[in-house]
Amino acid sequence: MRNVILGSLLLGLSVSAHAVSFKNVINGVWNSGLDNNAVLLTSASPDSHFVLIKPQGCAVPNPPASCNGFGPNALVVVGPPTNGTWPGGNGTASQWVGPRADQSAVGPNGVFASSTDFYVYRMIFNLSSLGLWAHTAEVSLRWTADNNMDAVNFPSADSHVRICSIPDPANRTVCGTTVPNSKAGNEKTNPFDTAPVVNIDSSYFTAGFMALDFIVYNAPIVIGENPTGLRVEILSATADPVPEPMTFAMLGLGLLGIGLYSRRK
Repeated sequence: MRNVILGSLLLGLSVSAHAVSFKNVINGVWNSGLDNNAVLLTSASPDSHFVLIKPQGCAVPNPPASCNGFGPNALVVVGPPTNGTWPGGNGTASQWVGPRADQSAVGPNGVFASSTDFYVYRMIFNLSSLGLWAHTAEVSLRWTADNNMDAVNFPSADSHVRICSIPDPANRTVCGTTVPNSKAGNEKTNPFDTAPVVNIDSSYFTAGFMALDFIVYNAPIVIGENPTGLRVEILSATADPVPEPMTFAMLGLGLLGIGLYSRRK
């Protein structure tokens, strides 16, 4: 009898344990440069899946001209930059996005640049709204950024990924935990699929709204254009569905049965 109960219990749990994807779906996580139907956006279009949190230097009372036209979302970059800075270009599944669509003629240093003041590209998702158990979620992604680091001026300023829980989608607080080994691939990575893979395990995920932040530094240069942006591809994003009430009922009955059986013995 005990084996029957245990078997039924395990069967009920296994029925609910088939992981499903939350990649490129509403309230899930997204490749850069796609519309809500997972179709490539046209050049210069805003990417609604990547909210742009501007560097602090762009929020002062008199921001520099290199901050003009930023936000509220990242834009699909025109080109990408005509000077060939990003040789991998765009792909069939993702595109380069940045704070400004046209970065080819914005003064001597392109868009805003700093060794210590960073851009944040925020992807907001909610596994609860998808009926998924957050503690079973896992995400694997590949990304490149300009710049992925600033080895000359500020060696510790590697572009990286952070993840945190937020109270609502309007929140713009840069928060959370840095994901280990999440440094972006170099902007000159070509082909794109040679960029390093970042894995985010289930320990980082919680119920409700979450923010996946891509922290990007744009290293200053002396002369010439200085574009900045990132390209992201989600390789996989899966989580288990929240079990149906019947599964919980089976779990309760199974535990009760085991208790009664043990007591009789």
